[in-house]
Amino acid sequence: MIDRLFSRLNLDVLGISASVLCAIHCALLPLLLSALPLLGLHFTGHGLLEYCLLTVSFLAGCLALGRGYRYRHRKVWPLLLFGLGFVCLVAGHFVELFHAYEGGIIALGAGLLVAAHWINLRHSHPKHPSGSATTAN
Repeated sequence: MIDRLFSRLNLDVLGISASVLCAIHCALLPLLLSALPLLGLHFTGHGLLEYCLLTVSFLAGCLALGRGYRYRHRKVWPLLLFGLGFVCLVAGHFVELFHAYEGGIIALGAGLLVAAHWINLRHSHPKHPSGSATTAN
């Protein structure tokens, strides 16, 4: 039942979407937070949203890339890119040493996650050659 659900749901597209949403969130949240006091609003509890985005990105990546590797292509590059990208995301969010470079590290991590899903998607669904001579006269 669950396996059938995952076969219908394109987890690579979900992972790309989560990574892009994470990048948009990280780019726009500082602007929004700085504008809220002008409106008389105070909101600093955005940590839950970051944990949710990281969790969705991690789970979608593990499921999509794990299935792609196991059942489709046996290529290790998407897994390596995903691992490096997720390490960058976590380091950018939680390692104080990288606080000055947080935006760049998080953007790099999100880009690596998108690249990993894109490569996995391409290897999992290769294009058929368009000019093959399969017609018989």
